[in-house]
Amino acid sequence: MTSTLDFFKAVKLDTGQSETTQIHEALRSAIIAMAMAPGEAVREEEICAGLSVSLASLRDAILQLANERFVVIEPEGQARVAAIDIGEVLTGQIVRETLEVRITRLAARHFVPARATDFEHSLSLQDEAAKRHDTDEFFALDHAFHQLICEISGISNSWRILHAATGQLDRVRRLAFAFENSFDVVIAEHGAIYQGLKTRSEQAAVTALQFQLDSMFENLRLLRKQHPDLFAEYGDIDFDMIR
Repeated sequence: MTSTLDFFKAVKLDTGQSETTQIHEALRSAIIAMAMAPGEAVREEEICAGLSVSLASLRDAILQLANERFVVIEPEGQARVAAIDIGEVLTGQIVRETLEVRITRLAARHFVPARATDFEHSLSLQDEAAKRHDTDEFFALDHAFHQLICEISGISNSWRILHAATGQLDRVRRLAFAFENSFDVVIAEHGAIYQGLKTRSEQAAVTALQFQLDSMFENLRLLRKQHPDLFAEYGDIDFDMIR
């Protein structure tokens, strides 16, 4: 995993955008990437130095992350990265299964040949990142692929809604890339989704997406078994209740 300091040094902020918003996104990404692990203290001085931002903006971003259950603020004021909240993971899964399935159906309906190059380029970049075993880049490209689907669906802001609602789910998805052959599996799933879109077969695209979505349940089961320390207590999970 990338170290916390290296992660923030690599972040480039845009002076034309809200500092707090960009800090929030950088911290959120670091937590999802496990550059900041559950239980780790949010080291304010180190982050401010790495991002070259003000302490006031950082603390505003931390409060936002606390509301989203990415961090917990202890009574003495120290913020720590929260354990993965399985309830939030499952909520994110339901959002994807409800909204993204519909978005993908619309994307297939509205697909135009001019967008084929975008998808083929995305798949090519994913393949290159997989060969290098670059998990951070691959995860970013995975997001970009699903964002492309949202763009051609005709539904404005759909990616923003998905991205905001699935942060805890993304922590599980990102961890699952450590499993053997996970890159190849994801690329194959994306290829099948793209074929459905390109042929304007709504059912083929949705079926391929649903296959990818369903893999989360097994990934979550394995990750809880292998890394119980990363997850908040939740008790037994009956996946059939939400499938």
